[in-house]
Amino acid sequence: MRTLVLDNGSFAIKCGYAEDETSARTIPNSVTRTKRTKRMYVGDLIDSSTDLSGLYYRSPFERGYLVHWDVQLAVWDRVFSSDVLGCTPNETDLMLTEPIFNLHQIQRNMDEIVFEEYGFASLVRAPTARLVEAGARDLIYGDEGRDPECVLVVDAGHAFTHVVPYHMGRQIASGVRRVDVGGRLLTNYLKETVSFRYWDMMDETFIMSAVKEKCCFVSEDFKRDIEATRGCVGRRRGGNPLGLEYVLPDFSTSRQGFIQGSQPDDIVTDSQLLPLCNERFAIPEALFHPSDIGIEQAGIHQAVVQAVAACPAEMHAVLLANIIVVGGSACLPGLRQRLQSEVQAQVSHRVRVFAPQDPVHWAWQNGCALATQSRARSWQVSKAQYEEMGAHRTIAHFGSIS
Repeated sequence: MRTLVLDNGSFAIKCGYAEDETSARTIPNSVTRTKRTKRMYVGDLIDSSTDLSGLYYRSPFERGYLVHWDVQLAVWDRVFSSDVLGCTPNETDLMLTEPIFNLHQIQRNMDEIVFEEYGFASLVRAPTARLVEAGARDLIYGDEGRDPECVLVVDAGHAFTHVVPYHMGRQIASGVRRVDVGGRLLTNYLKETVSFRYWDMMDETFIMSAVKEKCCFVSEDFKRDIEATRGCVGRRRGGNPLGLEYVLPDFSTSRQGFIQGSQPDDIVTDSQLLPLCNERFAIPEALFHPSDIGIEQAGIHQAVVQAVAACPAEMHAVLLANIIVVGGSACLPGLRQRLQSEVQAQVSHRVRVFAPQDPVHWAWQNGCALATQSRARSWQVSKAQYEEMGAHRTIAHFGSIS
């Protein structure tokens, strides 16, 4: 019996078999429609299209929760098909992720679809943060072989950022904090800023997402850098070291575009160039100051302090020393260092922030490792048990491992 680990993110699905890490795939979790031809593409089928300008995305998720089941089923059908993973559900155990504090009706629908529609042999359903916590030992202590007593997970995902404290593998619910800033908001913020200053890119989500990933970073000293970029427009005025110019794609020789000078013999015209300067670090600053864009919430560093303060006092020092940041936004250069310095400025205990080498796939990798352990087997609910227990007891069982 094989175990399929499926990290069901709102932006992308990270999936593959626990016994074979070479089977790992990352599939866009959306149905995409092209602007010119109006064709629909499910998941990774968009990779076969050359009509990538003005794409319209339909996601299964709204505000971080799975509500559009027709879209999700279409993407899952693609993932399980012989063209991707070649999954035979009745011969496969499934480990599936869900958001923190997922709604019971969504959990019920998910369990019903997994067992009654697809017919998987068994299911483990757990929050992404739980899988991150399960792999904390290797990240924090290396090969010393002891599990950390307390871990604070900062999951900077596509829809929002969650801060989740754990003690001895158990979530401290009173300490969970959510910041409504994630990768999608940063991409939209970048689109609006660039469209106001330079080119109209409001319909170019695909391109601007690539621009964000390749060009943006988190400033260690925002005031210093904003002063340094006064009057800067790319590299064409004054040669500012923080400025650059992004070559927009033509969708024949380039699908996403590239930073000018990063590829040899690149010949471009001014009409293809997108100048970037303070946008590179002003956009990610929304993670630390959401009020700057009209979201009256604490930044992620303040959310960390609040989450720790909500836990028992004897845990504070250990939680602050074992902070793990994961998710797509954790790939932004400088985020780990900035988060550590901002939190350290507000507390007296020593602060340590860890980031895995691959923050996007870290939860999936831990799920693969966990699937071979006896602990994961105790979390499983088989199809026969689901039919015997019913939906309510299944939800309660999975709730006990969050």
